[in-house]
Amino acid sequence: GVSLLIDETACEEAAVYMMKANCVAGFCWLHMHHIDPALNNYQFTLNITASLKEGTVHLGKELTVCGAHIFSEDRFYPLLVAPTCKQGDTSDMEHIFKTVMDAWHIMGADSKVGRSFATDGDSTRRKGGHKLFMSLKIPITSPLYGILSNMPGINLLTSPGNLVTLDFDYKHVFKSKSVV
Repeated sequence: GVSLLIDETACEEAAVYMMKANCVAGFCWLHMHHIDPALNNYQFTLNITASLKEGTVHLGKELTVCGAHIFSEDRFYPLLVAPTCKQGDTSDMEHIFKTVMDAWHIMGADSKVGRSFATDGDSTRRKGGHKLFMSLKIPITSPLYGILSNMPGINLLTSPGNLVTLDFDYKHVFKSKSVV
């Protein structure tokens, strides 16, 4: 089986010149559409600087990293890396989940192996994951139901159609229950 893992990691909050593409990188994915990162002339550089000063675009404070982990291996296969300014909400996290699932489907991986998204206790990811991947019970006719239904405590909720399940780091689940 495969688990799709998603989490944030620290990054240096800096703009980076990408020589081969002649553009600037390091901006958060959520607000990047406000600028043209290409450096076609000096005015493009001034526009980027002005957008940063105005706050219409931000440098990434962290990276959202998503990748595949095959249970029989000790490797991690990156699928998505996106700088974030930490201003995203649940709908933005849903967009990231959908983007990864669409790519997983386009590659044909979903027809070869099942998938489950695993994350920590981040509230934005948890809410987005609940909305997308915990909206209905696995159908009794599914082979997955036959396996999971006999395992007490296992999540039987999934997404419509493609049966993606959601898993949380158990330490964060226990932590949130003890706080409540």
